[in-house]
Amino acid sequence: MKKIQIDAKEMISLMMLFELGTSMMSIPGRDAGKDAWIAILIATGLGALLFLCYGSLHRHFPDLLMTQYCKVLLGKTAGSVLAFLYIVFFLYGGARDLRDTGILIADRTLQHTPLTIVCVLMIGLVMYVMHLGIEVAGRTGLMLLFLLLLLGCATNIMILLSGIVHMSNIFPIAQHGWQPIWEVVYSQALMLPYGEMVTFAMILPTLKKSYRANGVGVTAVLLGGAILSFVTLSNVVVLGEDVFKRATYPLLSMISKVEISDFVDRVDVIGVMTVIIFDFFKIFIFYYAAVKAAEDVLRVSYHKLILPFGLIMLVSCVLMTQGYQEHLATGEFVLKWMFPVFAVFFPFLLLMVSWLKKIRNKKRKGYAS
Repeated sequence: MKKIQIDAKEMISLMMLFELGTSMMSIPGRDAGKDAWIAILIATGLGALLFLCYGSLHRHFPDLLMTQYCKVLLGKTAGSVLAFLYIVFFLYGGARDLRDTGILIADRTLQHTPLTIVCVLMIGLVMYVMHLGIEVAGRTGLMLLFLLLLLGCATNIMILLSGIVHMSNIFPIAQHGWQPIWEVVYSQALMLPYGEMVTFAMILPTLKKSYRANGVGVTAVLLGGAILSFVTLSNVVVLGEDVFKRATYPLLSMISKVEISDFVDRVDVIGVMTVIIFDFFKIFIFYYAAVKAAEDVLRVSYHKLILPFGLIMLVSCVLMTQGYQEHLATGEFVLKWMFPVFAVFFPFLLLMVSWLKKIRNKKRKGYAS
């Protein structure tokens, strides 16, 4: 059977789409106010270092999924338990993003459509792309990312022409010191979205062997982080700190202000379309990782898991919280206390075990010689 492979451009596209996903909608680090763009830049640098851990594990086990080298490093029983926990983690991440996207669509475009119906349509499209395969998703992601970047450039030009940019909104920088910025980096801006990039430990084996995973991943993290920081800075200079912190969707609030000589207005539809496309790919990546992890753990073809896992993610999305405020509060708790376990603790534990085993094998070879 032909081995599934995607090239560096497609992998970078998928990573950037994933990274910008719900981050474009919610803007992580908003508690830092007008300094949120600085928090994102700091988190981007730390996120690049974090990805080096995932890339290093891939370099040690280039043909294995994360769930597979969990069993190699920790033993079959402990490794299988950890692999199962990652399945739950991937499903939860996808379900949260599915709900976030459903709320956005129901609020902005389909106001009279129940949230469940919107989520059914979205997860149905995700399942269809899963059936087509990661290669199709990679090629599609590359084309759509190019289109979205062009739309982003056009939108920024219209914002400048509208005369709504007020650079004074970002001054003074770090008015309350650097401690609040660092607190936001840990509690919000690092795990969302850079900690979530651990999901790509399930996708890196599909990268063509002529490319280095660390180079590809770090490039995607830095490019995506630069774009996210720029978008955040744009939100601040257009909306001002108070509106930026209070707005449900700062990006859409900013774009809705665009108006040029009564000729160009209602540009917010571009923002809604952009956010939906980014969110779709983020949901798909979480879903793909969960299905591929379950295929390895349960020894069942992923084709047979597409429908059951789609239903699990859909039901989880609908039932996870009772209201929007509870949804946000749960997200803040999980982001601060649960995500670091899966994004930092477990990967670094696996990397340390890998290094220790490598050192022990070298010593054994030295004794044997």
